[in-house]
Amino acid sequence: MEINDPARKQLELNSLIEFSQLISSKLDLNYILNNILLSVMGKMLISKAVVLLKSNNADLKYTIKAAKGIDLKLLNTSIEAEFPKLSVFNFNEITDKSEFINEHRFEYYFKMYFQNKYLGILCLGKKLNNTELFNNEIIFIETMLNISSSAVENTIKFEQVTELNSTLNNKVRQLNSLFELGKEFNSSFIDKEKIIKLLNYTLLGNFGIKDYVILSRDGNKRFNIVRDSKNLELDKFSPDILFSGNDINPEFKRSIIIKEGSSIPIIDYLYSKGFELFIPTIINNEIDSIICLGKKLNKSPFTGDDIEFLESIMNMSLISLHNYFLFQEYLSKQKIESELIVAREIQIALLPNKIPETKDYKIAGLNMPALQIGGDYFDVIKLTEDKLVLVIADVSGKGTPASLLMASIQSAVHSYLKLYKEGEFDLAKVTEKINELIYENTSSEKFITFFWGILDNKENTFEYINAGHNPPLMLKSTGFSELTEGGFIIGILDIEMNYEIGKVHLEKDDLIVLYTDGVTEALNINNEEYGDRKLQNVINSEKTKNPKEIIDSIKDSLLEFSKDVPQYDDITLIVLKKIS
Repeated sequence: MEINDPARKQLELNSLIEFSQLISSKLDLNYILNNILLSVMGKMLISKAVVLLKSNNADLKYTIKAAKGIDLKLLNTSIEAEFPKLSVFNFNEITDKSEFINEHRFEYYFKMYFQNKYLGILCLGKKLNNTELFNNEIIFIETMLNISSSAVENTIKFEQVTELNSTLNNKVRQLNSLFELGKEFNSSFIDKEKIIKLLNYTLLGNFGIKDYVILSRDGNKRFNIVRDSKNLELDKFSPDILFSGNDINPEFKRSIIIKEGSSIPIIDYLYSKGFELFIPTIINNEIDSIICLGKKLNKSPFTGDDIEFLESIMNMSLISLHNYFLFQEYLSKQKIESELIVAREIQIALLPNKIPETKDYKIAGLNMPALQIGGDYFDVIKLTEDKLVLVIADVSGKGTPASLLMASIQSAVHSYLKLYKEGEFDLAKVTEKINELIYENTSSEKFITFFWGILDNKENTFEYINAGHNPPLMLKSTGFSELTEGGFIIGILDIEMNYEIGKVHLEKDDLIVLYTDGVTEALNINNEEYGDRKLQNVINSEKTKNPKEIIDSIKDSLLEFSKDVPQYDDITLIVLKKIS
């Protein structure tokens, strides 16, 4: 029955005015929607009602934003429903009824619009007296919704802006935190424990996380536990195999929320240890470190914003840890470098500081180690006014082991030469003794090519033994010859060697050039060797010069030949020239 009583209409008008004032007093969506429900339900004597607001960018999705007379646990849940295009319709006019609509069987439906924007729908149950809605009641409801639509839209926008502001403020806080943390981490890279402690405070203070584990690769590309609060057993999942190679599961290259029943065994294992988040750090498309985080103390799940913030924190802390390890490596290298400098100074002291002078002859020498210390050895030792010894040797290998063996051969040579007596010193027998000494005090894979000889400036002879060394070159007016007499290399066999002694006579302008294989085996950018022929050519072209100038010419030729190629082996030279 329609009600046309002017007094009743005035009452309804007053009611609408009061309603408008009421909902305009607050920018609170729940307050507005609940007042809509209370006003409609109270006036129409309706038992249940809900307001479904349209979800953004989803045609059939709605969110239950206000409800009376149904289970309030449904508030803020999403439903899917397809309604007629009509602005007002009833239950029977809905052709495709969703589960929610079928279950609650609302009788009347009123769409809510702000201008042309569809905001949502008001769903009303039956009236308590089981009568239909009168026309004037429908108009009243529509008017009420029209009045409230602007307040609803404004409140939705306000809440969106508030949420955006809150998100922005949160991001600003996070950025400020990251900035401050960055300064702290950067200033703490020399103290590993301080980095870990800072990370502990950050995780506990910002997220209430006290349990976490960090796995990081070392210099050998193997994963090691940097920090562990859960007694993680690496043999349960072999990280060096699981997180390496080209066939690595791409899921491991992004953060994973750890849940029960994962199809990935490692994630299932981490869940059993109480972890909830897996965060990898990627360098050059490879997993460099892994962080697994335990539950928050408040038991709340990790959100997308949480993960984003945690990834930033972890990257900063891991960079700081990497810097710590690099700094420790740097200190270690500095220490080694310092020790090598001392070793080089000691080794230089083992080489002749000044070449002894002898009548009618000039001698010069050069030693250029490939590394800071090397295994080449040369010496020029005066025995008497008429005799001096020339020694050159090449220890197998390079670096510290070779330098130690070089020191041994130097010590052996000097020790035996101290026993020198004219007419009693047997060069071959002493060479055998040196071989025995080196053999007894070195491993089987180490050996020495060794050449030495005694120059007699009175008789102008040079007696020598070549123990497997590059044959020195002797240049006379008739051409080149090689000094090859001798025997086997030093330090590889302990049997009696029976070294043979070679002897040559020297005349004015004759040259003898002793060298190690670092000279002839030097490489150029085409991987070609310097070779014997180039060496002979330089010697022949410079033969009129003094020994120091000849050595400088050989050195310059070598450096030019091997330009842009690192020196691979030690280079040692001795040049002997008869000048009168």
